[in-house]
Amino acid sequence: MRQFELIAFIFCFCPFVYFKYFRRENREIFCQNSSSSVKHTKKTGKVIILTVLTVVVLFYLLPNVAFIEQSLEIRATPDKVFELINRPENWAEWYTPLRDTSGVKIRFIGTPEGKGAGMKWISNHSKTSAGIMNIRNSKNNRNVTVDLTINEKRSAVMNFKIRPVGIDASMLTISSRLRFRQDSLLHYLRLMFDRSDELAIIDCLENIDDAAIGKTGGIDAHLQRIEPFSYISITDSCAREDVPQLMENSYNELLVFGAKSGIDMTGRPIAVYHKLGERQVVLELGIPVINEKAPVAGRIQYKTMQGGDNVVANYYGSYDTLEDGHNAIQQWLIRYRRKMTGPPWEMFVTDPAAEPDPNKWLTRIYYPVD
Repeated sequence: MRQFELIAFIFCFCPFVYFKYFRRENREIFCQNSSSSVKHTKKTGKVIILTVLTVVVLFYLLPNVAFIEQSLEIRATPDKVFELINRPENWAEWYTPLRDTSGVKIRFIGTPEGKGAGMKWISNHSKTSAGIMNIRNSKNNRNVTVDLTINEKRSAVMNFKIRPVGIDASMLTISSRLRFRQDSLLHYLRLMFDRSDELAIIDCLENIDDAAIGKTGGIDAHLQRIEPFSYISITDSCAREDVPQLMENSYNELLVFGAKSGIDMTGRPIAVYHKLGERQVVLELGIPVINEKAPVAGRIQYKTMQGGDNVVANYYGSYDTLEDGHNAIQQWLIRYRRKMTGPPWEMFVTDPAAEPDPNKWLTRIYYPVD
């Protein structure tokens, strides 16, 4: 293809030279028959030939690789940023060609995350209608290297470097080494006058920042894989308005039972919503334990919460407004076309007895998904 570009260049350049200089100066020779005009014509011809040869040499010496790098401080911890990049299914949250899910067909390949994970896609995006990505290397919470091919014409090696900044922020640097398979001269000319590739990386950085802090209604909602854990629980039903009282009674019963039985209860209380009707609610209230098999009695049961992918919302505020957190996750499910595989549940991270300000109460809401 580079030879084709060169031939096209010569065919376009030579006629221009001929009509611009040789033909005009040959007319001068014919009309004036001047020896000085002949000398001038020869000199001009040498300059033009030298210029053409210089362009040809420079063209063949021109590399077909370009390097772009941009950085941005992300308002989230390195582990959250790493999760967005290290799992291909999370790319739809920040990679621009995949964000319009209505026109995107994605097929995941390889492992779910880390080295060997990847995907192929076809989209309606004008510049990146088809592509393949594969994670070449991955270092936990620090670095991800990705091979990317766009429209079978351009390939790139993208490196995502993450380093902590302060307590709850990260500096993310994206470097992209672009390799042009076709039309390299045109690509270089475009890079000289068009900043679209640089702006695309900046757009990815800003989208990662939005996804990491959770821009779904101002609530942090994101996909996260959790590990299985054991808990003891009580399942009961009540009217919606009686949920706070049911929770208080059930947790107290579990705490008394755990203390008498010598069960090691180290986790925060959870609530599993088996049925959430307009008037009636079926709730399972539990407390995580580390015993391999805790003793049970009466209506108290020993359960295991299944691990796997969950959409998680970190909600700060009063328990009376927890519905906002659930709404944020439901919007996320619609946007990314994921289906629930189990009942939603909550973990009450902040102890109201230790923190009197309801605005600082943290509740984690979990929706298991496929």
